[in-house]
Amino acid sequence: MKGTFILSGLLASTVSAHMQLSKPYPIRSPLNKDAKGEKDYSYTNPLSSSGSDYPCKGYAKDEFNAVDTWAPGSSQEMELEGSATHDGGSCQLSLTYDQGKTFKVIQSIEGDCPIAKKYNFDIPSDAPTGEALFAWTWFNKVGNREMYMNCAMVNIGGSGGRAANDTNDSEEKAISRNMPEMAADGSPADKIKSAIAKGKALAKGQIKPKDHTKPTDQAKTTDQAKPTDQTKPKDHTKQSKAADTSYDSLPDMFIANVDQAGKCVTIEGEPVNFPKPGPNVLGKADGKGYKCSGTAPFLGDDESNTTKNATSTTKNKTSTTKNATSTAKNNTSATEDATSTDKKMSKIASSFGTATATGGARTLSTEASTNNQFSSYVGQWTCTSGEILCSPDGMSFALCNYGRPVFMGSVAAGTWCRGGAITAKY
Repeated sequence: MKGTFILSGLLASTVSAHMQLSKPYPIRSPLNKDAKGEKDYSYTNPLSSSGSDYPCKGYAKDEFNAVDTWAPGSSQEMELEGSATHDGGSCQLSLTYDQGKTFKVIQSIEGDCPIAKKYNFDIPSDAPTGEALFAWTWFNKVGNREMYMNCAMVNIGGSGGRAANDTNDSEEKAISRNMPEMAADGSPADKIKSAIAKGKALAKGQIKPKDHTKPTDQAKTTDQAKPTDQTKPKDHTKQSKAADTSYDSLPDMFIANVDQAGKCVTIEGEPVNFPKPGPNVLGKADGKGYKCSGTAPFLGDDESNTTKNATSTTKNKTSTTKNATSTAKNNTSATEDATSTDKKMSKIASSFGTATATGGARTLSTEASTNNQFSSYVGQWTCTSGEILCSPDGMSFALCNYGRPVFMGSVAAGTWCRGGAITAKY
């Protein structure tokens, strides 16, 4: 008896240690006392990092035994049990009709999941009817980089849905939509049979339905008479909303830390900001919260970002080429300026009987260098290009070239250098 109590205590601590789905009961859940067959008493454990038990802890192909029935368009509630929330994180709620091959996200919860432990969600109004798995996935914010996943077997049924993988249903709907038009005039039985045949061909895409969207001539005239406002943007809100909320357009479930498509891992201390969260999102996650080395459908915009980055790199290369061309032009311009300055200096030097510039390098006369101390220290100054620097006695000068003075020698007879200018003596 004592051993039984100890075992019960260990099982209770295991159940409450981490988090697990308690409503609806997941497959092989130890919480479901009415379930038959094998139970998993380590249900709060995350998936294996190798991905060996992905999806649904390896139970997706168990014999189907629904624990609940949900109607398309209905509101439902899920509950979680446990105490170790790992400071929250991000969760997704998904449905699959093919035993876990593809999961469609019906709600994303970012930032504080599973702290609340109870969450409401809606079943898409056009969700297929049939046997499905409801999946709760969780990427914890603090702790080891893990993926938690519990799956429950549910029946999706009632009004509003469509039969999963039922192609005959779509054909019957196509026939019923077109029957009133084809047999509304009281046609005899043979014409009705012909109408049914046409309906089947229509459903299979062999013929096209009549186009009733074309306006009448009167409507065309009315529309032409009305002034058009070309500055008003088109309203795509209704179309976008309808596309976003249709079941087929829902994004694939995000996967990380279990060596699957995308090769994604989550980042410690950051809740996952799902790249494709779907139209129903609770909470907010700052930053990204994950990194991937591969590609996968659930990454969505990340693949586009790769293309954008490649385009940006190409633009940067183009910009670099343009900058290089601009630099070359600037260098050419600088060379032309230097040549122009040398020519000007050469003219000044010639007018005062001093040394001339040859090939951009200036050769100073030995006499000017030795007979005037000004030549020995003026080269240490800084100056503005084109500026004339006068010696203290006014008998020699230097001309500034590229921020450095170049000694020019003695001034011409009858002149002197004063205040940055060579003028005639009084």
